[in-house]
Amino acid sequence: MTPKRIIKVGLDFDGVITYNPFRVARLAIAFLKHQILGIKKIGFFVPKNPWQRLLYYLIIVIPSAFPANGVTFLKKLTQSDKFEFFLITGRFNFVKNDTMAWLKYYGLDKVFKKIYVNNKNEQPHEFKKRIISLEKFDYFIEDNWDIVNFLNTQKVSAKIYWVYNIFDAFRKYQNKFPHLNKALEYIKNETFG
Repeated sequence: MTPKRIIKVGLDFDGVITYNPFRVARLAIAFLKHQILGIKKIGFFVPKNPWQRLLYYLIIVIPSAFPANGVTFLKKLTQSDKFEFFLITGRFNFVKNDTMAWLKYYGLDKVFKKIYVNNKNEQPHEFKKRIISLEKFDYFIEDNWDIVNFLNTQKVSAKIYWVYNIFDAFRKYQNKFPHLNKALEYIKNETFG
């Protein structure tokens, strides 16, 4: 099947573009939240004071220091006129400069047609849903299982691809991949053979 238009792909940042070893703790956090505390509704903590922001830096920003497996292939695909890539990060406004500096350092600041940062500190899942609807992506690649489930229940325009971690590998999901490279390969093969 040869598409007659450009394929639009949205990508999450932490855990998709970056490698964050703390991702493996997500299963334990989800278990605590859903099974022990009984919280069923999806929601993310928004850091407001300096101590909360410091903790966010220690858990999210600093460990996400390295590019994920697939960033080289992403750069290669951006040289094609068949794809447009968009970065959508749920990271909050107070780390926008760090995020942009990271992208520039690894030569990724010009890879994306547009970079969306959560400037208004919205709930990340709602922010991503809004941007997916705005841009009408064909695909969106996300690593957070709760966000993947949420987006699928919202019937967004994009096919949601999930980058899982080793402790989530047991979960059944049709479009799951161990890293960005595999997800991008699949999209390339699915759209252009």
